[in-house]
Amino acid sequence: MLVILGIISVFAIPRLSGSEAFSVTSARDTGLSVARQVQLRAMQQENPSSACNAMYVAASRMGGSSDSACGFGDYRSDVVDLSDSQVRISPVQTIYFDLLGRPVNAVGSRLCTSERCEFTFSQGGTEASICLNSEGYFHACS
Repeated sequence: MLVILGIISVFAIPRLSGSEAFSVTSARDTGLSVARQVQLRAMQQENPSSACNAMYVAASRMGGSSDSACGFGDYRSDVVDLSDSQVRISPVQTIYFDLLGRPVNAVGSRLCTSERCEFTFSQGGTEASICLNSEGYFHACS
């Protein structure tokens, strides 16, 4: 009987107490997909450093421009909006991409060169991060 209770507790307790970790990991994974999509769109443009092709990171939003002049419409797949959740993103910043997908700032200077850039999704004490290196490779940080 004790063995059965022990086995059940090993599998059931983490599932009941892990919704915060699931939310953060899910938001990070969605953010990773969105970041790659914005990067690919910028690489396909004649002027990738346009404000319409930048990736904007705010506390509750990550993705493409929200400027109506860019003509993206209301229903988009290149934005993760966390305003209805407790998950937050940091640091707040804007990243542009060159034609090779490498991260640059608004004037074209390379970013993430001395160390990787990192975007952290957090809720309570749970965190999950996206890393970006100087060559434009996005991945889940370990």
